[in-house]
Amino acid sequence: MKKAIIGVIIAIVLVIVVGIGILVVNDFRQEDILRQEMLEFENLTRAENIDLNQIDQRIRELKTTGDCGVLEKAMKNYLADVVNTSIDIANVLNDEKIINTLTPENYEADGPDFVQTKQFLEEAKSKIEENKTKVLELLTNEGAMSYIENKNLDQYYIDLYKEIVLSEDTAIEEDTNELESSLNEAIKILDIETQVINFLSENKNGWNIQDGNIVFNSETLQNQYNEYLSQF
Repeated sequence: MKKAIIGVIIAIVLVIVVGIGILVVNDFRQEDILRQEMLEFENLTRAENIDLNQIDQRIRELKTTGDCGVLEKAMKNYLADVVNTSIDIANVLNDEKIINTLTPENYEADGPDFVQTKQFLEEAKSKIEENKTKVLELLTNEGAMSYIENKNLDQYYIDLYKEIVLSEDTAIEEDTNELESSLNEAIKILDIETQVINFLSENKNGWNIQDGNIVFNSETLQNQYNEYLSQF
């Protein structure tokens, strides 16, 4: 009888061990998928011609389950916010109105009060400042880690998230600093454009457009205008 009981116990233990083994192998497989997803996402963002549709599809598609699935969803929610914020910034900076603000064509079309131009510049600056704050917060370790808060994940998966998402690479910090510097420069350009437009509207009787060029009634106004432009 004892021998039969021992046999049953051994059989049960073997089933449990095999079951645990299957779970462990499955977890490792899930982790490999997760790492591969991040690698492919990184490759998409570093491509010479970035395909936003492919990036969006990669973010939306979830390929893991269980705790890894929770981790993947948190990770991709984080990536989605980084990408969408970056797109919002790009949309503002790529607006032709920024390039055309200080042109005789715009002076003639919207001057001398420049109601539409002033509104556009104010909104553009506000959007860039708002998204600059958001993206720089997202790129911090704290910002990235906030996406797995209250997910009831074991420390193992939290560490896995850190391993995949966070980076100790100094190049990342340098890129972030360069991004902040570039956005500050964009804000500076908008500020200078605003100063020029305000100057022209305040001196609306001191200039006009002749043969596609701005012409001032006095050398003083011309010099002040040139001084603003020299800040670029």
